[in-house]
Amino acid sequence: MRGVTATKMARHAVFSLFFYALPVLQMSPASILKDLTLLRREELAEKWDNLGFSIRPMNGHVRYTWSDGNWDSGVFVPAPYQLMHINAGALHYGVSAFEGMKAFACKDGKIRLLNPELNARRMQKGAEALLMPKVPTEMFINGVMEAIRRNREFVPPYGNNASMYIRPLLFASGQMLGLAPLASEYTFFVTVLPAGGYFGKGSEVGVKAMVSNNHDRAAPKGLGAVKAAGNYAADLAPVHQAHADGYNTTLYLDAKERKFIEEFSVCNFVGITKDGRYVTPKSDTILQSTTNIMLQQLAKDRGMIVEERPIDFEKEIGNFKEIGMCGTAAVVVKVNSISFGDKVYDFEDFDVISGLRSQLTGIQCGEEEDKHGWMKEVCDVVNDSIPEVFPVQTRSFAPDMVTAEAKGQVQRMGSQAMHGLERLLLEHVVANAEPGNPDSVLAAMDAFWNKTFQAQGAEKWNVRGLKIEEAVRDKVQAKASSGAPVRCLEMGTYCGYSALRIARNLPAGGKLLSVEKDELFAAIATKIIEFAGLDDKVKIWMGTVHSEIANITNRLEHEAADFVLVDHSKERYVPDLKLLEECGIVSKETAVVGDVEVYPGDERPPKVIEEEISRFFSDRAFGLATMDDPRFLTLTNQSNNCILRFTVFARCARELGEEDTRCKYQYYRAQTACPESQLEDWMEHRARGSCHLDVLPDRSTMHVRQ
Repeated sequence: MRGVTATKMARHAVFSLFFYALPVLQMSPASILKDLTLLRREELAEKWDNLGFSIRPMNGHVRYTWSDGNWDSGVFVPAPYQLMHINAGALHYGVSAFEGMKAFACKDGKIRLLNPELNARRMQKGAEALLMPKVPTEMFINGVMEAIRRNREFVPPYGNNASMYIRPLLFASGQMLGLAPLASEYTFFVTVLPAGGYFGKGSEVGVKAMVSNNHDRAAPKGLGAVKAAGNYAADLAPVHQAHADGYNTTLYLDAKERKFIEEFSVCNFVGITKDGRYVTPKSDTILQSTTNIMLQQLAKDRGMIVEERPIDFEKEIGNFKEIGMCGTAAVVVKVNSISFGDKVYDFEDFDVISGLRSQLTGIQCGEEEDKHGWMKEVCDVVNDSIPEVFPVQTRSFAPDMVTAEAKGQVQRMGSQAMHGLERLLLEHVVANAEPGNPDSVLAAMDAFWNKTFQAQGAEKWNVRGLKIEEAVRDKVQAKASSGAPVRCLEMGTYCGYSALRIARNLPAGGKLLSVEKDELFAAIATKIIEFAGLDDKVKIWMGTVHSEIANITNRLEHEAADFVLVDHSKERYVPDLKLLEECGIVSKETAVVGDVEVYPGDERPPKVIEEEISRFFSDRAFGLATMDDPRFLTLTNQSNNCILRFTVFARCARELGEEDTRCKYQYYRAQTACPESQLEDWMEHRARGSCHLDVLPDRSTMHVRQ
């Protein structure tokens, strides 16, 4: 469980004041994105110096497409997905090459990119080897700089041990069946992320390497000298086995004679001999590191002898006093030891390589003179001392580039299906709803989604909302005489829809705390709640139950919640509710409502998750909704009083026979965790005539009551 520091709470308090101070009527999708930017940067504020090397959500990526012999003008895409043919050449034949680059926040307040020309040339070499269209140098550099510019708030501030890592990728996105003909479409995109060192603390304390004796990195006269994706796939099994054996990385020898040093797993080999020479291997199967090229130049500037030549491992390894592994992501990492069979070679020194690394990093962040003109200015850094939303720079490096939304290429996939629609939802609400009127806002949201999905699931969605409101009103009524505030908790809020339905039923003094891990959903939900005039009752907190348990407890004043809506990742239903029970936030008196329906854009949870939910709630008071077209069932299981309600769309309830009805109840019992005993009790009651079916006049609904 993560503690909450006073500094972090103060930061969020300052953000909340700023966030709620924004003029409601001037809201726009752009303002939401700016608020989201602030949220994400705030979350990274305490992590800049300890980022590690992992994927994080960004504003988007730059994408170019080649077809009919030409590259287009580029698109900026917010969603981190690529749609392509199932027979794409990259998927079937590995027609793909990538690059690794870095950008830095410099001492003078500028963001600069490190030596992009080297990477452009290396990708062109890879394109030539894989028969892909070359990315022109100017387009390559402008695309990289545009990706940085549009994500500049995620460039770690100057003074931290971090940078923006950049991944350009070129691949055959068009279909190929066989090696001819070649694909008719290729894609070049640039993704970015803030990152620390690839090997973390290993950069300073050193790593242990082992010679891979059972695997080869690349074949002679093959693709080892280009940054082809397949070269890295070949390293997966060896490097993971090395980790299992207690080593940090692998070192490969040449595949032909198995005697000459090639490369470490993802890095070049560099060594300083006992007589002070800088030596690095040379081979047609080695990918030449751009970092190694610059380190060699710095060594020459110092008057050192630099040798790029074959290195016989067994004959020469003992001549080195320092060994490092270098690459864009790793920079230069000290190698403490190399194991080859039963022999272990230790290297204690690192002074010379460390000095070269310090000089290179000094150039990168503007602390040392850039004599060779390696650094290319992109834009100004984000100034954390100015409490304002960060404006997008007016100058573009790709002036003809458009957004994916403008081009109609926003993609909908899996759990991220709604991404790209939220901005349109917000525009619709602001344009069509009455400020300060929750009913008007809900009507606008319903109209938007009904239009978007052609009313698919609309009836189910409305019944779900009524179920939530009914449970909240029951709690409000139960506490009316005591005068105690009604406390509600929502786990997951998609743009604030359920939060609106809960909050509009809360009396004065009532509160709803909503915890949402998706930054975009949280930001838009906050704006919609504010627009509806319910921000005095609702607080949207970005995070997860586990990460924010202390905040949840404090905001609920260490009292159990009266009502909990479980509406986030179904895989987290049971673990999160168990934690809330342990912390006293969920008690026997808490009304818990969850939803396991699969709505448009959702992915059905694995069977094991459905079974876990069923087992957990079999003996707990729980309101659960499951909706498998064309029927909808809700179950309220309290004090052995099982109330079942069907909405039947396909045919009238009166047409259901005895066996058919039992079969359906057995199915829905499994889906909704209704205990077998209650199902049998209901059938027994029905046989005795003590259980009745009420059918509405329109013959559409059957209500089973005891």
